Amino acid sequence: MRDLKPFWVAALFAFDVYAASLRVVDVTTLGQDPQTVNRLNGESFQQDALVTFNGYQYAAFYVNDALNASVRHPSLARRALKGQNPAWEAFSFTDYNQTEDDGHDVISLGISRGDGTLHIGFDQHDNGLNYRVSQAGVATNPSITEWSPSLFGPVLDHLPGLESLDKSVYFVNVTYPRFLSIPAAASAHADKADLILELRVGRSGLGDDWLYEYTPHEGWAQIGRYLEETDEIIDNAYINGIDFDFRGNLHATWTYRDYVNDTGQNVAVQAGPNGPENNHDMDFAFSTDLGMTWLNNWNQTIANLTAQEPIVPVSAGITIFGIPKYGGILNQEAQTVDSEGRVHVLNRENTTGTERWYHYWRSTTAHWTRTALPLAPELVSANNITGTPTVIGKRGKLVAPPNSPHHSLLAILPSNAPNSSAISILRSTAAGHFRDWEAVWEAPSGCGWEPLFDRYRLDTSTGGDGILSLFLVNGTTIQVVDFELTDE
Repeated sequence: MRDLKPFWVAALFAFDVYAASLRVVDVTTLGQDPQTVNRLNGESFQQDALVTFNGYQYAAFYVNDALNASVRHPSLARRALKGQNPAWEAFSFTDYNQTEDDGHDVISLGISRGDGTLHIGFDQHDNGLNYRVSQAGVATNPSITEWSPSLFGPVLDHLPGLESLDKSVYFVNVTYPRFLSIPAAASAHADKADLILELRVGRSGLGDDWLYEYTPHEGWAQIGRYLEETDEIIDNAYINGIDFDFRGNLHATWTYRDYVNDTGQNVAVQAGPNGPENNHDMDFAFSTDLGMTWLNNWNQTIANLTAQEPIVPVSAGITIFGIPKYGGILNQEAQTVDSEGRVHVLNRENTTGTERWYHYWRSTTAHWTRTALPLAPELVSANNITGTPTVIGKRGKLVAPPNSPHHSLLAILPSNAPNSSAISILRSTAAGHFRDWEAVWEAPSGCGWEPLFDRYRLDTSTGGDGILSLFLVNGTTIQVVDFELTDE
């Protein structure tokens, strides 16, 4: 599936003039992107579409049915990152038809390091759980495992190990499944678990967020509901992500969305009165014990899941920056945690009258800073990238390369300009207090929707090779673009 010659790939290389920082080393094609109105591949809340483990990289995506373009099939691909045959191997689950033209219905992929199982959550927007898991050993013994859909069991409407839970309560109206590997630093609280699943139960404005943990060879256990809307304040949280720091602390940031009663209205899947215009505030909490208890920025306990006391909209100290409704903040843009434990958030606001991208970050001493990304002429960008964000435009990503000697932070920004598929990568540094943004790589086309990246391939301490792999939908095809990073 290697494809280095399409026009847009040539365009990718055309602006590659900052070779000292980023250099494209490979571009490969996963498949044709379904031409739905609402994108099913490349949504900011996919965690994750690319996962590296044990010398192999895995990808999750949709492709069209061979005979019926109104039907899509979940698909998985893998490739060896070393050796003589680095090509992608791919298959589709033709026993499952995805038919809703709904951009919420993405595929998220997780891998258990302990038993080598692959886990996917998919086709979820306020419906019963869709979950599949592979046989054990698939990821731990990839070279002797034939890649095919027969490695996976059937679609399940529950999590194995939790058959006793009432599916009509815990696995109904599910949206936004996310997986995250549990690092060794969190093992004291994880017992033998090595994978987290986070998901929302309940519709927009009325949903709660739940956490589950997977133990190899045993199954799933419930950690609990950690974000809850209340009858008094009907808001639900939209998280920017969940990430561990080097100490094993789990961090979450989010915005709240007020609920507007739309009973009796014919509400479209991507629109309606419960849209992003009702988003407000930038909130934060963290957990030192794998999500069982949660602390605010000042280390005050605000939630205890053992006591069934989750974070609620009035929990003390969760709002870091007050941003009003209609203030332009989007849901689920980007979050990352760097190697020093700083929490970084990318989002946008129009609180100054103009929609702009903002970087919010928490220092190692728990101090938060909020800075708008610079505009031209302060930022030299061939794409004028920071001058383009719109209220509901394509969302970006933040990447903190673990091996960066300058503790660099990368902002991967898709152009929000009309009919543009341009993409830019900006860089700032800890020494510059993350205000010294510069464009280090740009392309005039090639990013038709929201970029994603492989967090695990970047991290050489857990078996990655330090390459930055981007998952990009260029408008017609699904591509993986690999960058070599230098930080001199």
